[in-house]
Amino acid sequence: FQAWNDLVWARADWDRVPEFAGPRYTRHEPNGTRVVTAEEYAREIRARNPGPVRFDQVAFADGDTAFVTWTREGQTGPVSSVQVYRVSERKLVESWVSATAPVAWPTAPPIGEGDPEANKALLRRWYEEMYAGRRFAELAPELCGPVFIRHEAAGTFEVTAEEHSERLQAKYGALPPGPVAPYRALAAGDRVGVIGDDRGRQHGFVQVWRVEDGKFVESWFAGFAQADW
Repeated sequence: FQAWNDLVWARADWDRVPEFAGPRYTRHEPNGTRVVTAEEYAREIRARNPGPVRFDQVAFADGDTAFVTWTREGQTGPVSSVQVYRVSERKLVESWVSATAPVAWPTAPPIGEGDPEANKALLRRWYEEMYAGRRFAELAPELCGPVFIRHEAAGTFEVTAEEHSERLQAKYGALPPGPVAPYRALAAGDRVGVIGDDRGRQHGFVQVWRVEDGKFVESWFAGFAQADW
């Protein structure tokens, strides 16, 4: 990913895209899923980006999949997002990005030490106990740190665990308990990320959390896609 950014994006050297992207590149985007060739993708990003693009980013990988939180200067101002890539034979073959926030998120902390399996288990409790059971007031203070930093479409802000439970209760509390949407959890160090698709309600999404002392203390989420993946 460092070479993808340094040699292609930072230099606007779009002719090198086929060195990094596979011949069939599946892209799950805000408006749905499509497949492009490396050459087609190179033409697209060349048309959208007449000059170099520099990302402020932090990434972690679990197997063949990497999560990236990034901020860059867009055509009308800063933009930020969470993006996920799958690599095969040393090339990008699949990508997920659900939304782009029209704000500049602060630089994410470097990846710290952590227990990936414990962090995945924490995420499962977040969804399968708290969300599925609508147990926000009970479990948010148990699963969130006392200060929870949120990077969202509206910007970056801090909430207490109790304040976040109230946000969740206001948005989802009226819904009956039930199973959560299918999702994949991946983790490395102190980060855990999710790829999900809440079909029929809020569509595809990607999100990253930072874990400290067994609780979520920071999250990056730009928004839901406008279509199912």
